[in-house]
Amino acid sequence: MQSHLVKQNAARLVPGDVANTAIRYISAIMENKSAMGVFVAAPTAGSAGCLPGTVLALRDVLGLDEDEIVKGLLAAGLIGVFFAGQATFAAEAAGCQVECGAGSGMASAAVCQMMGGSAQECVDAASFALQGVTGLACDPVANRVEVPCLNKNILGGMNAVSSANVILAGYDKVIPLDETIRAMYDIGTKMPQELRCTYGGLGKTPTSNAIRSKLDMR
Repeated sequence: MQSHLVKQNAARLVPGDVANTAIRYISAIMENKSAMGVFVAAPTAGSAGCLPGTVLALRDVLGLDEDEIVKGLLAAGLIGVFFAGQATFAAEAAGCQVECGAGSGMASAAVCQMMGGSAQECVDAASFALQGVTGLACDPVANRVEVPCLNKNILGGMNAVSSANVILAGYDKVIPLDETIRAMYDIGTKMPQELRCTYGGLGKTPTSNAIRSKLDMR
């Protein structure tokens, strides 16, 4: 368990209440998942921390009420519907860009909604976030959905907040959401099979193999 370390060592961290709280919450949710606790796969088990951890961090830091949380989750859910209709949530089919990546786009729409953004801004924030994670590989260490999955969930949360902020600031998303989703799926189908939740990247490093051998001996 590591999520408690963020609060315990807060004095050493770069300041940022929303960011650091999101890191802590995302980590805690992923730890609960790994411990076989009850959690919501949003959109998948391997990407379950990004959306709720980011939303809950925003709630607690800004003191938002339950209605704002519900609206944020509804905005995220709608992005998920669009994503599922035009691509997939399976890393085995298109890499982690459609798991942690999709979760990041959903979380960005939620953040934008919770900060008072319009429907168009929420959609644009999702597109901007998704554009930042195209080609994200799925390369689990020791064939477990633990590492670098936690890192990618945290990355997704930070990407969600920054993407919502730039759209709320008035940035142009350039590529519309539907085109971004289709482009991601196209990229995913062209990724090597070894980078789609099998045995590649970080998953076949010497350290990963050593961890896997150790775990398989238990």
